[in-house]
Amino acid sequence: MLDSRITKLLNIKYPIVQGGMARIADASLASAVSEAGGLGIITGAAPTDWVRNEIRKIKEMTDKPFGVNIMLMTPNVEEIVELVCEEKVK
Repeated sequence: MLDSRITKLLNIKYPIVQGGMARIADASLASAVSEAGGLGIITGAAPTDWVRNEIRKIKEMTDKPFGVNIMLMTPNVEEIVELVCEEKVK
């Protein structure tokens, strides 16, 4: 484990943060990054139901930290923010 401020803050092994790439950053990619010691990120630039399903999938795939990239220009941004809070994504 690399001991740094970011690894301590995010509770990850390596200071690697995956980008929240639209159409690519789903639960399978994000969980693989998180399992490898980085911080996996699910895209939030998608329909709310899709993001909800991906959050629930990743919770089944890993117990490691992960995040959701919330694009502020997305039409459903308020719904995504509420969803991330409801699902308790740290």
